[in-house]
Parts: sequence; C-alpha cells; structure tokens
Amino acid sequence: MPSPIGWLERRRGLGLLNLLARAGLPVPEGEALTRKAHEEFLRASSILRDIRAAGKGTAWRVAEMRSKLVSCLVDGEVNRAICEALIGLSAKTAVVLSGDLERGGLRSIPEVGDAVRDAWLSPRGLERQIAAVARGEDLPTWPVLVQGELHP
Repeated sequence: MPSPIGWLERRRGLGLLNLLARAGLPVPEGEALTRKAHEEFLRASSILRDIRAAGKGTAWRVAEMRSKLVSCLVDGEVNRAICEALIGLSAKTAVVLSGDLERGGLRSIPEVGDAVRDAWLSPRGLERQIAAVARGEDLPTWPVLVQGELHP
C-alpha cells in the first residue's frame, strides 16, 4: 500500500530483481523510498543549499561535501517512512539498494537510515546533481529500495 505522503511504494523487486521474480526465484518484498522522499531529505537538510552553491561555481569538491554531510541524519517524515517500511517487511535483517550502493545485514533503523543517506549522498550522485544545477536543469533524485534480506 503506498504511503499517504507518497514516499513509499511497495515493490516486488526492481530491475534484475523483477527478472528473478518472473523466473520463479524467491525475491523478498521491499519498499521503495521514492524520488519524492529523496527531495524531502534534501530539503530538510542543508544539502540542497550546498549542491546549488556547488553548481553555481562555489569551490566545493564532492569529497569535501560528503565529509561535511556524513553526519546528516535521515529524520522527520522520511525516517518515519523508513520505520513503516521496516515494520511492513518484518524481516530480521534488511538490504538497502540503489544504483550506487548495496548494503545488507542491516539490523536496526539507524543502520538502514545511514545506508539510505549514503545511497542519496553517493559521490557519483552528488556529481550528477551538481552538474545538473550548473546546466540549469532540475535536480536529479532517485528511489532507494529497502528490502527484507533472504537467509538460506
């Protein structure tokens, strides 16, 4: 069931995971934190301001930006969405997946929140966002899949 604020979407799998599910292999249920959740995370922190400054020529390096932002918490409504996702999955451990990150064996809400933050603040992702701002384009955002981890 989609969340009322549109930050969670139930997913059977994404990309390769869909292929595995169609082939009849076990793929755990997951919840995708949407692009809208990513936008809220950027808005609720100083990250959006820093990305825009970097895109307008301020001398920011991605490594410097990441070291500053590593302490940024995923909190508020986005944290609530992560909690809802984990409760809905009722798995002992979780996996966080995005185009730039795969982290498994996550046993707590803070661990999942940190992995989501790292997926949204990946060096490659920050570079794409800064470049988009520099070109005057919309800021790219991306979903992150939070999935129950299968154990043999």
